[in-house]
Amino acid sequence: MTKTTFYFSYRKTEELHAKAKELKKITLEYGFALTDDYRKADVIISIGGDGAFLKSVRETKFRQDCLYAGIALTEQLGQYCDFHINELEEIIKATAEERWLVRRYPTIYGTVNNTKAFYVLNEFNIRSSIIRTLTMDVYINDSHFETFRGDGMVISTPTGSTAYNKSSGGSIVDPLLPSMQVSELASLNNNKFRTLGSSFILSPKRKLKLKIGSEGNNEFPLIGMDSEALSIQHVHEINLEVGDRFINIIKLPDNSFWDKVKRNFL
Repeated sequence: MTKTTFYFSYRKTEELHAKAKELKKITLEYGFALTDDYRKADVIISIGGDGAFLKSVRETKFRQDCLYAGIALTEQLGQYCDFHINELEEIIKATAEERWLVRRYPTIYGTVNNTKAFYVLNEFNIRSSIIRTLTMDVYINDSHFETFRGDGMVISTPTGSTAYNKSSGGSIVDPLLPSMQVSELASLNNNKFRTLGSSFILSPKRKLKLKIGSEGNNEFPLIGMDSEALSIQHVHEINLEVGDRFINIIKLPDNSFWDKVKRNFL
């Protein structure tokens, strides 16, 4: 019988290295195997909170054939972390006893200038790099929808809808609905410019295209993907759609997405 193999992802600080060493020891005691190659892992565990979890998923190439789990360093567990750093043995014990659920979280797939391809689990955002508005033509399935002018846009997954999207006035979306939400950042609405003025949600059958205007410094916007900046100049076109990959995340029972929303916001 093949042993379940674990891979641990974390910042190489002295404190986290000590915690990871302890966790690896417990993993071996429960009869599991360890690997330093994420491609050989059955379970990838991130230590460090939601930001570290998103980075871990990105660095391990959004694998669909393994399980991910997040360990928080603070009392606030976040949306992707079901475990706390002070409960190391509980994590492995829950896995050994199969006292966990696996939830499939949808992603967004995109390209920049039809060449730079990427996935995001949380959100994609685009903003002006200078203190002036950004102009974009917005297309849905290649049909012109609106001409946006403002600070930028946030395009979020359902799990990402609780972050920047919510702060921008967007809705929280159940991750059982594979979709992406488009939220405006400080759009101009006057006699010359007119946008929808509210967030909207697109199904997997819809594709979003953003064509960047040529005026001013529009070709040098700030682009963020799951809290990481994308370094690219002369941005002309961005294409986004609900991704064909789902991330399988270990969750404890009685700790659903909506339990987390209640815990974090109510």
